[in-house]
Amino acid sequence: MGLLDDLKNDGNFLHSRRGICSVCTFLESLNKEETLAIKERLEDKNTSSSALSKVLKNNGHNIQEGTLARHRRGICLNGSKG
Repeated sequence: MGLLDDLKNDGNFLHSRRGICSVCTFLESLNKEETLAIKERLEDKNTSSSALSKVLKNNGHNIQEGTLARHRRGICLNGSKG
């Protein structure tokens, strides 16, 4: 196979940026109370994305600061805010 074949093969790009925002996916996986609490923190201008990421990571959820920041600004993969 050559370069062109590899570029056309979707199997080579399993981790491409297709789909929806990982924050949105994460929020859908939580119970209602947890989802509301995180959404409140996302909307709180006094809570940094860095601090929120640290809390999530400490509780077993690998959500990066930059991912949270993009979601907060509404420029995540599905263009949704908190």
